[in-house]
Amino acid sequence: MIIAAAITADVTSFEVVGFAQSPKLAYVVLPTYLVAAWSLGAYHLPTLRSATNSIKSCLASLAAATGFSLLAAHAFNVIGNFLSQETLLFLGLTAIGLTVLHCGIAAGLRRREDQTEAKVVLLGDDSVRSNRQRKVAATINVRACDWHPVETDPNFLNDLSLAVADADRIVLSFKAFKEQLKWAKLLGELGFETELLEPGLAGLKPLALRYLDSTPTLVVSTGPLTLHKRAFKRTFDLLLVLLAAPVMVPLVAVLTVLVRADSPGPAFFVQKRIGTNNRYFNCIKFRTMRVDLTDTAGNHLTERNDPRITRLGHFLRHTSLDELPQLWNVFLGQMSLVGPRPHALGASAEGALYWEVVPDYWHRHAMKPGLTGLAQIRGYRGPTEKRCDIESRVAADLEYIHSWSPWLDVKILFRTMRVLVHSNAF
Repeated sequence: MIIAAAITADVTSFEVVGFAQSPKLAYVVLPTYLVAAWSLGAYHLPTLRSATNSIKSCLASLAAATGFSLLAAHAFNVIGNFLSQETLLFLGLTAIGLTVLHCGIAAGLRRREDQTEAKVVLLGDDSVRSNRQRKVAATINVRACDWHPVETDPNFLNDLSLAVADADRIVLSFKAFKEQLKWAKLLGELGFETELLEPGLAGLKPLALRYLDSTPTLVVSTGPLTLHKRAFKRTFDLLLVLLAAPVMVPLVAVLTVLVRADSPGPAFFVQKRIGTNNRYFNCIKFRTMRVDLTDTAGNHLTERNDPRITRLGHFLRHTSLDELPQLWNVFLGQMSLVGPRPHALGASAEGALYWEVVPDYWHRHAMKPGLTGLAQIRGYRGPTEKRCDIESRVAADLEYIHSWSPWLDVKILFRTMRVLVHSNAF
């Protein structure tokens, strides 16, 4: 689709194929797109089944590939070659083509799944009837058939093979685990794909099977992001921080001098907060309070016209500039640009600590804390005077964790610009 878009843009612009800019850019975009799409899982079956997720993933990959290509062109001082109407046409055609393609793939996969339903045969002992499921096409009681898992009777093997010949899935259910293993071994040697029914594991909802040396283990939980997604998010954070550094470093230097000049004490305030997987980290901010009245643990949340806040501190808090040093936390990998905001350990709502108010509070630390987040762009800022204040924030944080995507991060960053100055920021 990328190559077709490049050729179409070339022909439309009445250029000679091979000498126009679109094919040149396509040579860089194509491999970069494939790497980004692989990292984001754009072509994994679960993603392809959903048109929305599939389109978001492929367009995010295209955006990442385009950004990398233009950065590379800028680094080699050939950026002017690609800044043309033909390039915009090429990118537009690629985006439209990928969208149409992924919509078609999602529709085709759904249609195929609707038309084909796996035939399941449940094979077991006298207890097999009680385990019968709605999707089971046939149930075979080996006791009633007088079958035994041995390879000494060709008639038995023939009857067994005919009984399960049309099955897409063969599921074994026996009270005795040793007998179940014997049947599994026999069916495996006969060339059948076999599964073991384990109702006792239903509560754990196993995700995958792995091995510790030669011993099998069940994966019963994973983090919210795969390794590839974490790597993509980390690369995105570092890229933006480094691009912003030429502007942010001088700004931080100026504000550091102003904070020191405004009131006695250090320019930065370092506070222990809860980070990824509930590990502590030192969160850095500009000091906005008088040193003698600083609340290190965060037991007393700020309020309007708080006497502890310095003159410059009011301005820094109102404009959210006091959070600027946390870009260093992002650079160190302790925080992300987007994620659940880290809270002070002593923060409370209606006299109760946050985790006492919301039982699921600890779940919000499954991802790195962020400079901004879904809760912040929805206006959930300022002191938590009521229990509903922290409940709304935690709900937004968990929603972000469960629905993360590169597009969501970009959307939150852009919308954060609108809430940097907030009436509840004091």
